[in-house]
Amino acid sequence: MELKDECGCIVNRKYASDFLMKRLFSYKKKINAKKLGYFRIDNSRWFTLYRAQDGKIYYESSECPLLIITLEALCERYIENEGKINRDNSMEKLRQIKGFTTNQIVNEVVEKFINGVSNG
Repeated sequence: MELKDECGCIVNRKYASDFLMKRLFSYKKKINAKKLGYFRIDNSRWFTLYRAQDGKIYYESSECPLLIITLEALCERYIENEGKINRDNSMEKLRQIKGFTTNQIVNEVVEKFINGVSNG
């Protein structure tokens, strides 16, 4: 599956910085979507998940690079796997990102993302 930006250009993200520079799944108020939940990671990190009518998952979040990269990759994986997402295929996607290292924060985001899209 090819990801395209709002202009219709094909987007190929390989490096951590690519996920920060080209945010394809950042929620915009003009998107008609159902709120799936609000998730807090710690005192300064949070995110909210939304499901659009076309089935794509979007997010709003605090401005933490770890959080944004992880959420962008998880939203992309969700589409690639047609809504079938679990810890294994999520972590596989994150390991493919060059220049990105997973840690406890990333692990917690993965768990909350999977719970959010599964229960929403």
